Amino acid sequence: MSRPKPIGFSKEKASRVLEENGVDVLIASSPENVFYTCGLAVRAVENNPILFALANQYPTIVAVYKDGSESMVTWALYNATLSWVEEAQGIMNPEGAMDAIASFIKKHGFERGVMGIESLMPYYQYEKLKKTFPDAQFRVSDDLFLDMRLSKSEEEIRRIKESTRIADRTIEVLVENIAEGISDFDFLKIAKKTIIDEGAAGADHVTLSVGNSDPEAPGTGVKMKRGNITRFDIGAIYRGYNSDVSRHGFLGEVPSDIQEPFDAAVEVQKACVKAIKPGAHPKKVNQTALEAWQAHGRKDPVFITIHSVGLQTEEFHWLDVMKGASDRKFVENAVMDIEAWSLHSSGMLIGNEDTYLVTSSGCERISRLDMKIFTVQ
Repeated sequence: MSRPKPIGFSKEKASRVLEENGVDVLIASSPENVFYTCGLAVRAVENNPILFALANQYPTIVAVYKDGSESMVTWALYNATLSWVEEAQGIMNPEGAMDAIASFIKKHGFERGVMGIESLMPYYQYEKLKKTFPDAQFRVSDDLFLDMRLSKSEEEIRRIKESTRIADRTIEVLVENIAEGISDFDFLKIAKKTIIDEGAAGADHVTLSVGNSDPEAPGTGVKMKRGNITRFDIGAIYRGYNSDVSRHGFLGEVPSDIQEPFDAAVEVQKACVKAIKPGAHPKKVNQTALEAWQAHGRKDPVFITIHSVGLQTEEFHWLDVMKGASDRKFVENAVMDIEAWSLHSSGMLIGNEDTYLVTSSGCERISRLDMKIFTVQ
């Protein structure tokens, strides 16, 4: 059986990132970074998420060295040839996993090296490494993984596009089912079934509301009435990669106090698209977006978020309503969501969200739904 090829991981990219940051070995322990560096099915949503379910007993850990080579430990009963990492050892308990990864690090000669770890690394793993390598330097290196993951490979982009297509289609099916008396329970079932039927492994998130119900906590039994607005914010997971698309549906004629802020939010999205290209600074993009909001006659606040999409729904925020603008500039082949929201007097957020690819010259929209409130009479 031939081994798979890396999906997004690049030996050359990894070597460059580690060399530039003075790290000798980078250790992946979270499901996202383990998947990125070895390709095994360690995520919570897989055809069989057994490696995720049993991670407390049989952890999968990957060490990436400064020449870009890798070592991996995983459950001894799992088929390690499903990964491209050839230097691998099967383990039967957490202690064995740490002994094995430490042995690999010694073999590569980094007992006294600089070891990059994740902030989310389980404490027992850090404790074992610290005890085994007392002369090593340990450094939280989340940014190194981000440096590798932010610019997507051709295959990663293909998977995100398919995941986004599934999210788009799910929203279309949800809109088709808007009717008086339908409940958020019904919408949840429809969304999850459609995501699977369209070819995804499962849902990353199904955020939805009916009227002014809480979109982050659906499943209360609230039913649709004429004059209600819905919010469908859908993320599918296709072969490890996420999507994130949001649209409103409305039962009846959309009133102006909803339509007008929605239209302004779309203009904010379009302004961001025009401003974003490789090397653009998020602060400048934010200023352009605010000007577009104000040019639409709005004096109320607008909440803008621009975040990376990939192995996580929100890998990184270039622009965040809580933290402001990042100093990290936009890069080519990053996939991102641009979303803008206005707070309605009812307490609902009115807005829109789409997915884009940063190209060499600007932005390409990946999500294909019309940028409108979908109405059902």
